[in-house]
Amino acid sequence: MAEESVPPMRDEFPRWYRAVELGENRAKLDARWKGVVSLAKAADRGMVETILAVLLKTKSRPDAQAITALRGHFKAADDLFEMANNDRELEVLSGAALATVLDGSGDIAAWAALSTTTAFFAGARAADFPYDFGGTSEATIARISERRRTRPELPRLGQVGRFGVDADSIEKLKQAVNHETVSAAINVVAAQANAVARDVAGRTNAAIEAMEHFAAIQDEELQLLWWLFGGRSKLLDCPFTDVAADAQAIVFASEVADATQFMPGPESVKPILSRAGLKERRKTGVAAAINAVEADLLRKIVGDAAPAPVVRPLHFAIHRKLEAGDDTSWVANWSAVTGIDADAALPGIELGNLFYRERLGLQFGG
Repeated sequence: MAEESVPPMRDEFPRWYRAVELGENRAKLDARWKGVVSLAKAADRGMVETILAVLLKTKSRPDAQAITALRGHFKAADDLFEMANNDRELEVLSGAALATVLDGSGDIAAWAALSTTTAFFAGARAADFPYDFGGTSEATIARISERRRTRPELPRLGQVGRFGVDADSIEKLKQAVNHETVSAAINVVAAQANAVARDVAGRTNAAIEAMEHFAAIQDEELQLLWWLFGGRSKLLDCPFTDVAADAQAIVFASEVADATQFMPGPESVKPILSRAGLKERRKTGVAAAINAVEADLLRKIVGDAAPAPVVRPLHFAIHRKLEAGDDTSWVANWSAVTGIDADAALPGIELGNLFYRERLGLQFGG
């Protein structure tokens, strides 16, 4: 069985790898790139979270099994790859793998883009890696959202097939019209008819599925517009204007996420949240936003979701708040674990957008 071909090396990769090795050992570079490709192809949601933890050097570390699995891709490509004591090299390789994942157009690329934006938390966390993960993630989200929400172009069915009896069957019929020759001719026509029917059914089903998907997306966006037009919070059963200003980012983002059925959501999320009342200029502290929401509603929002301080720092803040049972003692611990400043504050619209993306990460397999 032929070995699977490896895509061409990214132009930036040799420069990235110089952070751990100044010389250019081409064989080693090729082996590392092969490991990067293997990791990017195999990456699932758990592995993306591990990659982000390694890249950001978060205090909340992945377990040993996850790290071993990550390193295993490079060990398989080069038996001389060290399985320990090369953390900086692993950071660089993880960054290259994440950049490669973000180039994709499937569910894992969309989930990785959402999770990268929430992990970097509007610049509150940074990676020692020369690549704009935030900007790339935004571009990935926009690209996938646009592609998945574009009205499908349905091809018209033209000439789908010709029916006829082959020359050999016709010659046999000329020589003798009997049960065998007639059956053979009928079977030829029947086989052609079945092939055409399968082709027509396949094309028709594909067109129906495309239209059903597009109709479902339109229904989703219509529900968001009705929510916005009604101007009323479903979670609190009150007008938008009656929701406490500091609580709006959490409440409104939760409701928009609940109405989103397709990852990575519409590009219009920020305008929708803005129209609902979240401000661009008014900053809201993370602690203030969490504390402004009643504990019962916070419990309903997080449900039984496991804490994930790397990719869901806002949900992790809710977990800490509920565990502490007060408005103050949880903040320092949350800050220490996530590496985000205890006094962190963001524009309301940005805070709401990040919480919305965390909710999608949970909703679609987090």
